[in-house]
Amino acid sequence: MLIVSSVAAPAAAAVGDYPLNEEADEHPDTYIAEDELVVETHNRTTMSWLEYEDDSGQLQELNAHVNGTNSSAMVGYRADKIEDPSLNQFPIKSSEDGNNTVTWLNTADWTASSASISVSDTDGSTASGVQSIQIATDGSMSSGASENVAYTAPSITSDAEKRYLQLVGNVESLDSATVVEVQVRDGDGDYVAATIDSSATASSSSVIANQTASGVIYQEQLGQLAVQGSGDGSLDAVEEVRVVTKDGDATVTITGLNVQKKSTWDFGSERVLDTSTDETGDYTDEVVENRPLGGVIEAKSLQPMGEAFADATVNDLTYYDVRYAMSDHPETVQVEWTDAEDYPNYPYMLELTWNRSVPTAYDLSHGNMELHTEQSFLSERYQKLRYAEGTGDKNASEISDSSWIDLTGSLGSEGKAITADSTVQPDTTYTVDMKVQVLEDQRSNLESTQIGGGGGFWGGGDSGGNPFMSVYNWVAGGVVSLLGILGIRRAGA
Repeated sequence: MLIVSSVAAPAAAAVGDYPLNEEADEHPDTYIAEDELVVETHNRTTMSWLEYEDDSGQLQELNAHVNGTNSSAMVGYRADKIEDPSLNQFPIKSSEDGNNTVTWLNTADWTASSASISVSDTDGSTASGVQSIQIATDGSMSSGASENVAYTAPSITSDAEKRYLQLVGNVESLDSATVVEVQVRDGDGDYVAATIDSSATASSSSVIANQTASGVIYQEQLGQLAVQGSGDGSLDAVEEVRVVTKDGDATVTITGLNVQKKSTWDFGSERVLDTSTDETGDYTDEVVENRPLGGVIEAKSLQPMGEAFADATVNDLTYYDVRYAMSDHPETVQVEWTDAEDYPNYPYMLELTWNRSVPTAYDLSHGNMELHTEQSFLSERYQKLRYAEGTGDKNASEISDSSWIDLTGSLGSEGKAITADSTVQPDTTYTVDMKVQVLEDQRSNLESTQIGGGGGFWGGGDSGGNPFMSVYNWVAGGVVSLLGILGIRRAGA
């Protein structure tokens, strides 16, 4: 970041500080906008907002901010792409202290009723690091046929009705007449079941899904499901999980399974339309516990995810409407104030140059990107408004005239949003250069953050401000002004 002035500046901005007041009406908002940015792996323990792992394995933070969707959703993620031990630890044996050697992920522990149905290991099929199994029939199933796979490792003999059937995964394929039942059975022939059935209502408490879908979440207390079977009419234990496929073929991938917990997993809070008001376009947060249609969970952040996923890795985390703005990377901005001697009605000339590129990495998948700038002055006040692509580390003065694309023809009314380039490419430097005639009060507005940390004379902001530091900055600004009048310049300024 560089600030140069031929007259006295109110105060020198600290290195790394953004030299203009973003809140001023005159601020020339200029940024690269990306509709969706996908970070391949986000570890909630080690990574912060907008961090990613670069190609050398080091964590880097994007110099950007997330603008979000109309619903104020900032991020999107899918349940079947969450990697966390809590999704795998069933059954938990008391002697294992949570370090499971027995788990539903061991395909050898499932027993198939015939060769027409199978259980296979599909680790990594939904996302790298996510463990899963796939239960599939072989294409030979028809009306009246029934096959199953059974997992008999559980042995829960107390509070069976208080336990939850919890399942996360994908319905990869489902014939039109097929019904898949996930049964939780006791030892004397009783069971409760939840179904995958294209003819069922998705909102039913006993329906896992009614169509093919990815990121399905199902959680229901066993005591809320109807008891079926040939036993004593009550579910008094959990001895078996059986997946039954009837009347056709189906393929189901499971990334999370549990029938031991007495509470649900909390997958965060999704932004949904608020139906409690008459206002259109109002959104509210809704806790995600069941998701029969699967799909991406759009949320303000990952913070509302429950304790079970506090240390989870979220794969393919999507950020919505990422803005790579000038203020996000102050070092890329050069601001020069000069006397506008040839324009007596406009005492100052503002010249601003911004160089920016968007980084690439194996762990980043970029969406559509555009370069925007906002017209913050009357058209006739612009002496120059242009941009160039592929400029590398060149200064504006080093860029050839033929490389510049003039934007003054796109000027209109104040506040107009100008799309300079609709096909911005990552790892390519873009330079925006503008020169504008500015009134004294406009310059004052644009520079107002340089005195007292943006809170006026007495400071302010989140930290509360320090009046004595504000006085110091005010005096320092006067010294800088005096030195400027005397023609003395600090080396490098």
